[in-house]
Amino acid sequence: LSLEDWALDVSIAPNRPDCASGMGIAREIAALTGQHLRRPDITIEETDSPVEDLAKVTLLDTKGCPRYAAGLIRDVELKPSPYWMRYRLFVSGVRSINNVVDVSNYVLLEMGQPLHAFDYDRLTGNQIVVRRAEEGESFTTLDGRTRTLNGEILMICDAERPVALAWIMGGLNSEIFAGSKNVLVESAYFDPIVIRRGAKALGLSTEASYRFERGVDVEGVINALNRTLMLLSQLAGGNIAQGVIDNYPKSFQRSSIDLRVDRTNRFLGTSIAKETMVGYLKALEMDVRDGKDDNQLQVKPPTFRVDLTREIDLMEEVARLEGYDKIPVTFPPIRPSDEKDASDLALGSRARETMIGFGFTEIISYSFISPDSVDLLGAEKNSRLKSFVKLRNPLSVEQSVMRTSLLPGLISAVKNNISHGEEDLKLFEWGKVFFKGDDEGLPQEEISLAAIMVGMSHEQGWYRKERKIDFFDIKGVAEGLLKGLGLRGFQFQKNKVLPGFHPERSAGITISDSIVGSLGQMSSPLLERFDLRVENVYLFTLDLGAVSDKIQESRKAFNPFAKFPAVFRDISLIVGREIESAKIREIIEKEGGDLVESVTIYDMYEGKNMDPSEKALTFRVCYRSKKGTLDGQEVNRLHETIIDKLARKAGGRLREG
Repeated sequence: LSLEDWALDVSIAPNRPDCASGMGIAREIAALTGQHLRRPDITIEETDSPVEDLAKVTLLDTKGCPRYAAGLIRDVELKPSPYWMRYRLFVSGVRSINNVVDVSNYVLLEMGQPLHAFDYDRLTGNQIVVRRAEEGESFTTLDGRTRTLNGEILMICDAERPVALAWIMGGLNSEIFAGSKNVLVESAYFDPIVIRRGAKALGLSTEASYRFERGVDVEGVINALNRTLMLLSQLAGGNIAQGVIDNYPKSFQRSSIDLRVDRTNRFLGTSIAKETMVGYLKALEMDVRDGKDDNQLQVKPPTFRVDLTREIDLMEEVARLEGYDKIPVTFPPIRPSDEKDASDLALGSRARETMIGFGFTEIISYSFISPDSVDLLGAEKNSRLKSFVKLRNPLSVEQSVMRTSLLPGLISAVKNNISHGEEDLKLFEWGKVFFKGDDEGLPQEEISLAAIMVGMSHEQGWYRKERKIDFFDIKGVAEGLLKGLGLRGFQFQKNKVLPGFHPERSAGITISDSIVGSLGQMSSPLLERFDLRVENVYLFTLDLGAVSDKIQESRKAFNPFAKFPAVFRDISLIVGREIESAKIREIIEKEGGDLVESVTIYDMYEGKNMDPSEKALTFRVCYRSKKGTLDGQEVNRLHETIIDKLARKAGGRLREG
């Protein structure tokens, strides 16, 4: 009853389709342990007419199907498979159907060669024709679905109609059913690229397509066919036709690879003898011969090892069989490079260090996004954010275009964190955004940085009250980043922002009247579109590419410490609420000239005893001369001049009291 058994779940690397079978795993174990590989016994008793008189195979596409073999068994009896086969299929995750279908699935798992059983009597003309599908052609597969095909898909047909999608899925019109008596067994080799494209176009993935997409053994086709015919005769009875049809127009030839012994040891850091390497490679069923000198081997890999194409691949095989644990740990000599890092990488590194210093965490999101994501941001129809670079073969609609903004990835990360209970976040991302090029040329790539702040600035403590993040937190981060990068002369201007920002709590970042970024609070419509159930979400974006040249021009230099004392004066003004503090600072710095060292705003008042259309601002001005100690009268005259200019240019008046 097989009450005690073991099932091994083996994860196969994509480049090792030879291991996608019991025989492949056994072959590896035999090589690794030095044991002899026991192959399945294949003995066929042919009792029927020659198969060439009963069936015919025509290849109209030898590129897509370089080899197609077929065998015939007649007068079979369909019934359930024996318990041992049904049990092994069950453990392997395959549903048992009947003895004929189960045998083809069993050999697939045993030898790694996909096979298909056709009802011989339902094949018009008793023949098989392999061709490409016509554009728009339809076909009903075994799952009952009618599919529209394209010219990338390879079809298996009889004399009149298609009967299967080449090793993706069979058709309803030729499947084995209860009344089937005569079975034509197909065993073929199909081009991996053709099968992969066809399966991708149809969104289908089967055990057979999985193997064909990666490459099966072109020389193992006949062996697997004979194994299938033998098992069918044992489990379903019937008479096997003499011989097999093997349509193989051009035999596949593996070229030999030169393996240098000294280079292998130098690459691995080992001292493996040449004879030992020969033993390892022969254990893996490779044809190994002496090369042009004692240091070289000529190695011809077996056809089932589609991954072995270069000398370095053979070195890896030597390392595997030697044992990675036996390869010594050494540190190769590394000479410092004379080349400097690329400017964008250096800029990104500086920006990253600054943001991490502000307490932010870096994320890396997909460069592929949904075209709907910028609609969620509120981009207009002609917005540059919609200049998408479209992928020719996207994984899904949600990842069908290259991103034109980093914000969708950041907002998605915030949404995911909030759904897991993390509501206080500081995240940023540095990376490239992509815009459609001219005349279908290469896309335009630009370096960008974006950050997002959500939740509390700090929690309640005995020494302070809790406070939510506000506009000035994100503005301070942006200002600190720009200064940390060495930029000067930047300004924050209202009404120069990207879509999606709050109209009153946002600003554009400009340098020389050019917009290089935006910052502010996420607007309520944007919160609703992204289904974010929080209020204080603040963002900022910066086009690092647009400021890179200005960063190079703004070299940091040491300024000597001040030798002479400073004089401080305060200015408390009442101005209209629409007046920005930056404008007042600009007037003070311009009128004060070299004597104004700094201007700091340290108080703002609105509310009681104030006109609703006005606000009170208080600035502290630091006067200092680099040539000598300032005279009090001189400072007072300059201060009065500045106040007069503020009254005329900003409409301000001094606040009384």
